[in-house]
Amino acid sequence: MKPPTLLIVDDDDTLAEMLELMLRGAGYEVRRATSGEEALQQIYKTPPDALICDVLLPGIDGYTLCKRVRQHPLTKTLPILMLTAQGDISAKIAGFEAGANDYLAKPFEPQELVYRVKNLLTRITSDAPATPLPRGKIITVFGAKGGVGKTTIAVSLALALRLRTRRRVIIVDADLTFGDVAVHLNIAPTRSIVDVVRTSDEIEREMINQVLLAHPSGLQALLAPPRPEESELVNADHMTRILDLLAVSADYVVVDCQTSYDDRTLSVFDRADHVLLVITPEIGPLKNTSMFLSLAGQLGINQRAISIVLNRSNSGVGIGINEIERVLRRKVNFHVMSGGQPVVTAVNRGTPLILEQPKHPFVQQILYIADQLIKQLETAQVTQPTPPTG
Repeated sequence: MKPPTLLIVDDDDTLAEMLELMLRGAGYEVRRATSGEEALQQIYKTPPDALICDVLLPGIDGYTLCKRVRQHPLTKTLPILMLTAQGDISAKIAGFEAGANDYLAKPFEPQELVYRVKNLLTRITSDAPATPLPRGKIITVFGAKGGVGKTTIAVSLALALRLRTRRRVIIVDADLTFGDVAVHLNIAPTRSIVDVVRTSDEIEREMINQVLLAHPSGLQALLAPPRPEESELVNADHMTRILDLLAVSADYVVVDCQTSYDDRTLSVFDRADHVLLVITPEIGPLKNTSMFLSLAGQLGINQRAISIVLNRSNSGVGIGINEIERVLRRKVNFHVMSGGQPVVTAVNRGTPLILEQPKHPFVQQILYIADQLIKQLETAQVTQPTPPTG
């Protein structure tokens, strides 16, 4: 049986090393973070079994860290032990009000720390619900250069997931300045992501649900701001919080991501379970895609969580598939043929082709991608599928 994992948050390396030594000696797995912000990134990505944090931290303090953890639906019951040199009763009350389960004043004996952690894990485990809160899968659709058809792919994929599974699917237009999801779905942009971030500093699930717009297919959409200048109202923390909440509300969240590397885009990548990287057989998209792949590790994206989609693969012009794969140093996962005039007409009418011509080769290839992702994400197995040539 795997031992519990503890996350220690302290910017004092000497103390953190001592705590890690104590707790590893007691049989626990230990991770470390030196700031509240770093801790939150670790917690949201791979939640530990318990959090041990100091009150005084660079950036956000321990109290704020506790509050953030308690506000998140996936970590609201995470056991928290707070450490501090402030042993007075007012400091303890502040810690408990912030959400700490237990409080240990420095200095302390190693045996007491180990006992507190053991007792905390035992108490929380006995009180925990029988099943954890499920988390939906986030699929980010990204084009390293504009004009590669990523929005058409994203909208079509979201609809394909809805049609294939009949589960709750939400598409997020994260192309915050010039997003076109509303146009593709013929949805009047009466509400958008801006309405979420304007409402309150603390974003809650119900606030997002009130802003989602429904499509007749059953797909729901969180639209980009209707005015380009309003995009600046949305920051990276907003995107992180919104995606986290959507992931516990929906089975699949498809994100139409803007072509940039700003903090908001990086926050989307940070939350993605899978990235569809859309490319066309042209030198500009190929060059930028190659650059993106070389940066993927620095962006925190597992290469195995990326699938390359060659859009307009049957265009008959441009760069051949062998040259594309040589430059990218990896196989193209999916081929999507150009839908030609029917796709253009469908976009102009706001009626996606997948709903009008389900037998069209373009649609069949999108459905194939959806089927592969469903299997891949639900079984946690990454495959290298052979696409149909349709």
